[in-house]
Amino acid sequence: MAEKKGTGIKSAVELALERLAGRGDLPAGLSPEQKKALAEVDTQVRARVAEVEILMDGKMAAARAKPDPEELQKLAEQKQAEIRRIRERGERDKDAIRKG
Repeated sequence: MAEKKGTGIKSAVELALERLAGRGDLPAGLSPEQKKALAEVDTQVRARVAEVEILMDGKMAAARAKPDPEELQKLAEQKQAEIRRIRERGERDKDAIRKG
């Protein structure tokens, strides 16, 4: 059974692209240099997150050895905040690259 183009259920991506096209905000194509720079930012973010996880997991393991749940909670919150900060900075860097 052949289905006519434009009928049927659309994916979320298709709907989002249609909305963007309606506003004139369709994403522009990226140059190879921009793609490479975006990939580099992603690599750096992943490396920094891994570094924080290793460092904080070691500190959390030491805190688990002591009967101090408050210290463990504090370290867990610190770890989450640091990872969030790294990812947000990475997104800002990627936005700057996309804008040129």
